[in-house]
Formats: sequence, structure tokens, C-alpha cells
Amino acid sequence: MADSADDSAGKKGIDRRSLLIGGAVGAGGAAVVAAGGLYVKSQLTPYIAPTAVADGDPPKIAQSYADSHPARGEKPKPPAGAPNIVVIILDDVGFADLGCYGSDIETAAIDALAANGLRYANFRTTAMCSPTRASFLTGLNHHNAGMGWLADIDSGYPGYRGDLTRDAATLPEVLKDVGYGTYLCGKWHVNLSASNGPAGPFHNWPTNRGFDHAYWFQGHSTDYFRPGAIFDGTTLVDITARPDADSYYATDDLTDQAIGYLRTHRTITPDRPFFLQLAYSGAHSPLHAKPALRDRFKGRFDKGWDAVRRDRIDRQRKLGIVEPTTQLPPLSKGADAWDGLTPQQRKVYARYMEVYAGVIASLDENIGRLTAELEALGVRDDTLIVLFSDNGGSPEGTPAGTPNIFASALGRAIPLDDAEKLLPEMGEKDTFPHYPMGWANASNTPFRLYKQFTNLGGVADPLIVSWPKGIAARGEIRKQFVHVIDLFPTLLDAAKVKRPELYQGRRQKPVDGASFAPTFASPAAATRREQYYELGGYRAYEEGKWRLVTLHERGNSFDADAWALYDLSTDPTELTNLADRHPDIAASLKAKWDKAARANNVYPLDDRNLIVKMSQQRTAEIRPLWEFRPPVPYLPVDASPLVCGLDHSIEIAIDRPAAVMDGVLVAHGSAPAGYVIYLKGGQLFYDSSLIPWTERIAGGPVPVGKSVIRYVQKMTVRPFDGGGTLFVNGEQRATHKFDKIIASPSYDGMSIGRDFGAPVSTAYSGANPFAGTIERVTIKVDSRPPTLQEIRSFIKAMQIKV
Repeated sequence: MADSADDSAGKKGIDRRSLLIGGAVGAGGAAVVAAGGLYVKSQLTPYIAPTAVADGDPPKIAQSYADSHPARGEKPKPPAGAPNIVVIILDDVGFADLGCYGSDIETAAIDALAANGLRYANFRTTAMCSPTRASFLTGLNHHNAGMGWLADIDSGYPGYRGDLTRDAATLPEVLKDVGYGTYLCGKWHVNLSASNGPAGPFHNWPTNRGFDHAYWFQGHSTDYFRPGAIFDGTTLVDITARPDADSYYATDDLTDQAIGYLRTHRTITPDRPFFLQLAYSGAHSPLHAKPALRDRFKGRFDKGWDAVRRDRIDRQRKLGIVEPTTQLPPLSKGADAWDGLTPQQRKVYARYMEVYAGVIASLDENIGRLTAELEALGVRDDTLIVLFSDNGGSPEGTPAGTPNIFASALGRAIPLDDAEKLLPEMGEKDTFPHYPMGWANASNTPFRLYKQFTNLGGVADPLIVSWPKGIAARGEIRKQFVHVIDLFPTLLDAAKVKRPELYQGRRQKPVDGASFAPTFASPAAATRREQYYELGGYRAYEEGKWRLVTLHERGNSFDADAWALYDLSTDPTELTNLADRHPDIAASLKAKWDKAARANNVYPLDDRNLIVKMSQQRTAEIRPLWEFRPPVPYLPVDASPLVCGLDHSIEIAIDRPAAVMDGVLVAHGSAPAGYVIYLKGGQLFYDSSLIPWTERIAGGPVPVGKSVIRYVQKMTVRPFDGGGTLFVNGEQRATHKFDKIIASPSYDGMSIGRDFGAPVSTAYSGANPFAGTIERVTIKVDSRPPTLQEIRSFIKAMQIKV
């Protein structure tokens, strides 16, 4: 029966059993087996994939699939041994704010990175955030990258577009094209701020500049507890809708997102390296700190900034970060001797520094979490970590510090008595503080001046490089000159990646920086020794041991500037001006500065202060009419209507059901600086807030059904003197002359039908959405240019030097 069954099967084809025993037949049966194999092949041809051609060859295409040979799809392949790269960017953290650079603030995790790698003692940046980030991302001098100043305005000149050049591929673009996974968490601030709205343009948003994923914010900083504009790619994130909204803290969130990206990357593509740019908001104002971390430092700074500076330089000398002969310069302008302050001033000012230390402590904790995750993933040894700050400690807190950086920035200094009342909650969500300039002196120990200045206090910053597999040195200090533009070629060098000469059809600008990777192995390796500096009219040129710096005063002729010459080999803190002793050297460096300036689009020089620049640009861009028909997406602050400090009207057509008694109609900004129109208990209110001050206009009841609510603001002298009036269905309800009118909103933008992000008013909690219907919102703004009287008033209120 079995034989007949086999015979029967053989008539139909060769069964599985015959195929299996075919390999055991002798030579006599070879022909039979061969015939059977050919038959089988012909039967299975549709199921056999043709072999591919050799790598790089074109496909061979015949009439049929069976006779064709495909080319393999080419996937980017990183060079063998290319490391993972993590770049951690700190914001406004001075040279002396980290433990391993002499700080009295404990930074165990950061110190551990230094102990397992290198610290650089002569690292330089551009003195401001956007320019430094643009230079890091491209390897170009900041003016050459289009970022001679902040990304807040386009000045109309090549060096000051405020939008990252498209003629230079970014670091993530280059790395992505060779197979890296690329991720951004945190501050971006290199796309023109006006492009940050829901309509873009998006060409310079992170996911269009090389990042596979980006969890980010644009602008100077963010509210650490209730951010107003964090994006996931191009999608706005509502932090207040999260289950953990009440315990939210931005530094933790950015680290969580970074860890999530790395875990996913290692799970899905463990064979590919990753590039992570983790750009924290700390320690930029507002100095928002968790209470427990802030209070860890209670009493630590009661001795004052003079003593802290002395202690820090002593530690720096012992650590070898500065030479033993380095002298501590006098306090820079804007700071008074601690002993000359009143007891009340010392009490308040010490509290500001406790808050600042709490911000630094949180950064360190989160950097520790990140490095622990790299260990847990098994990739720490082959991960190149770079940590640096974007500029020196900030003087933007004014000589007295402030509980609300927007109040002081807008010419509304908060009296010391009012600041003292806020000490128990200083640094928490209902404050927006910044420390006094005296503490910025301590942050920048041992150097002179601050962020925004081209003296070393503005451009000398910490730089730590740690790569266990690639750097044998442990805990060593490198004293070679390194500039932020050198990071781009160095990281490509470490990854064995060459920057393309053409990218997306654009010929690339030559990289201005040079790799300092040889210093990883040798403390004697040579680096670039020449660099120009310019920011806001302040200028400097460095060549070898010589440093030439302008002593510029805003408003004065640039031709009248005196140039100071310093020998950094004997005078690293710029104390002794040698320009008269070496006029030939001073003249040579000045000529080199001018040549570099012309090559990098530095001209025209612009020394207007930040508020003046932004207000003048703002006046030029006022849109006189906005019409919204809800639902309307939230508009980030730089994409919102410009109305603050100007004559304007806001007309809101609503339909209120009888059961709807509460809700926000229009909100703009947040409690540090903002206004809101809302209903509470069926009553209409307009609130203006500038922590610690609030002003309210009560407009009375709003009828059930359809109504037209109108707010009209008339200015006496823009942008600080004026009043507002509320109307309901054409009836004037209330008018009010403002004591402290809002000249600009905070980091939060405009929302309609709710208060997105941090609330403006304490009269309600959360977003306080309006459950009725908002049919339309019409905003009209007087776009007249300012009068001479208004310009004079503005300059006086802002205490700006003419």
C-alpha cells in the first residue's frame, strides 16, 4: 500500500520525502536528482527572491521579476566606532558656578563627569544664548550664521537675521545623514521668534534642522512650573492637562523626555549611535527652584558675594582651574560691596542666591539621572558627553535683584519692602525672580563683567568633555584656547564624519572652527589661537596671549572707543591695560578685528539695549487688525497680537447659556506680566497683573444669551501711562486709570476661551475654560509710530543711557 501510494504521489510531483532522501542517493542516481531539482526550482521560482547586485551597482532589470536582480536600498551607515554623543547646554551658568570649577554649590554628578574626563579652563562663547547656540550647531561665527544677536528680531542685515542660516548644515543634520538618531530636549532659540506660531514658517524648527524628535521651547527661557509653549515636534504640549501638572518642573521633564528618547532608540535601533542635545532652561531667569532644593542652601550665602568670590577663587587656584597668581578684580559695575548694604538688603539678596543655588542643584540631579540611564543602557563608555554653558552669569536682575524679572525689565522696579514679603515663597510658581548683579560677579569668578559683555565675564565658560572609551585622561585640566565654534568640527572628528560641501542643493559656508580633538589625548596639543568677539557693540579680539577689548559706553560713538590690551599669560582677569605700552600690538589686533568683522557680517554695529531693540522692532511690526473665529489655537507670545502699552480695543461676541457663569474669554501672558478678560459668577472682569501688583476693572453682570463685550485701552503716553474701559452691548460699565500698565506680556502667549499655561489672575484656577460660545474676537491696534515725547518718556522710565 505504501509503495502504491508513493507511486501515485510521484505521478503528481516529487513529494517532501523524496526531496529529503535525494541527498543520500549515490552517483548513479545523480541525474535523476538533478532533474528533480530543476523541476522543484521551476515550481518555486515565484517564491525565491533574486540575488541582489553588488553594493553600489545599479539594479539589473529584465522582462520578468525572476530574471531581474535588485539593488539593495542604501541605508546611512555610521563610520565604524562612531560614539554616541550627548551635548548638555546650561543657560546663564557662570564659570565658577559648578563644584569642579570652584563653586560652593555641590554638583556631584557634574563633578563626576569632570573626574571621568576633561575640564577646559579657557573655553569661550559669544556672551549670549542664541549666538552661542547658532555657533555650536554650525561651526560658524555667530554673525556668519545670521545670529549676531538674539533670535527675537530680524534687523534686516546679513549678520542679524535672527534666523539660523540655511547655508550651513547643522550638527544633527550631518549626523542624521550618516545614520545617527538625533534628539533635542529643551531650549532652541535659533529660529526667528515671529515664526513660532501655528502657521510657522517651519524651516528652522528643530525637526526641519536635523532632529528626528524634538521636545523644545523657543525664546529666552520658560516658566519652570507652568510652561506656556513647549512643542513636541510641531505640536503644542498642554502641560496643565497632564496628571502630574501640580508637581511639574521643567528640568525634570526635559530629562524624562531625553531618557525616553534614548530608551526607545536603544530598543528599536541598537546598532545605530545617537546624538542628544539636552538644553536646559537653568539657570536662566526666572529662577524657579523646588522649595526643598532652595532651602537646602538656607543661610549659605549670608556672608555675601565678596566672601563667596574670595572663597571661589581660592578653590579655583587649588583645583588648578586658574593659575596660583590669578588676581580677583574689583566688583564690576552694578554691584556694591556687601558690607555696605543694609541688613534688609543682605537678607533679601542672600535669599535670591539660595534660589539660584537650588536651580543649579536641580540641574545636577537631573544630569546624574541622565548619566545613570546611560550606564543602565550599557552605553556610557562609548558615549561622548560634552557639557558647557552658553554665556557668563547674567546681570539682568539689576543691582537689587527682583521677584519678577518682567517688572524690572519693563521699568517697574519692585520696592525692597515688597520683595522681602515674598521671601518665604521666592523661587516658587507665584514669583519670577532673578538674582542681583553682585551674585553674577560671584558666578563669573574670577573674571570681569557679565553676560552680554565681551570681557571674559561674558564669554569665559565651563566646558567638560567625558568619553571613557575615547579619552584615557581622568580628571585632567586642559588649558588650550577653545571657542564654541570649535565644538562642531571636534564632534564630527570624534564621529569620523566629514561635513558635506553641498547640502540639500546649497553650497556650504566654510566652517570657521577647528577640531580640538587632539587635546583629548595631549595637554600640549595645539589649538586655534585667534578669535574675534562682538555683541551689542562690545568688541574684543584674542590672539595667543593677547586680548584686546573695547571699553564701549552705549550711545557713544564707536570711533571714540578706547581699546584695552591685556596679556592673559600674566593677567588672565583683564586688570592691567597695556595698550599704551604696546601700541603696535593693539593696532594690529584692532586691524584684525576689523578684517574679521567685515568677513563675518558684523557691521553695522548696534549698541541699543535689548528692550529698546525689541520695542522698536515691535513698533515696526504692529498689525492693526486681528479677527478670530474660534476655535483658535493658542498663539505663542511672539506670534500674538501686539497690544500691550498701545491704544487698542478687544471686541468679543459671545453666547452665554444661563448655566455658564465663569470662564476666560481672552488671556494674554501670565501673572508676571499679562492681562485677562473673564467672567466670574456671571460678572465681567478685566485683570492686569505684574507680580506683585494686580489691577482689576469690574464690568458688572453679563446677560444670558448673545452679548458683545468690548475692552478699550487709551494711552496718555505710550507705553506706560493710560487707562481701560469695559463695555457690554455698547453700554459703558467701568473705566480705570492704570497705575502700572503692562507694556509687554510674559513668556505666555494669547489664548481665546481659556487661559493656557500659567494663569494671569488669582481670581480663578487652572485654564478656567468658558463653556459658552465665543463667536468672534476682533482686536484693533493703533499702529502709529511713537512720538518724541513718548520716546523720551520710555528712555526715562527704563533708565536707559542716551
